[in-house]
Amino acid sequence: MGVLQGVYVLFLAPWFFLAIGVVMGAANWNSPFAALLIVAWGGYPFVVLATTGAAWVLFATGRLAAARWTNRVPLVWVAAGTALLTWILVAG
Repeated sequence: MGVLQGVYVLFLAPWFFLAIGVVMGAANWNSPFAALLIVAWGGYPFVVLATTGAAWVLFATGRLAAARWTNRVPLVWVAAGTALLTWILVAG
């Protein structure tokens, strides 16, 4: 659990730069996809905080499997952000 949470904290630096890019790139406010993208990407720190707290509570109460699965939820954002960063670096 601690290793993944370390990865989540380290991912906050590239998340910040991608968040700026998402907001700048979403100039078309008429698109519901643009608004969804901003909300989904902006929610990463809140998801990390919520799932980290929940995972530690589950861990403390002895529900180890549930704690591990709860701790893996932010991996969706990490995988998507890594793919997006890779695409930006390769395309640029």
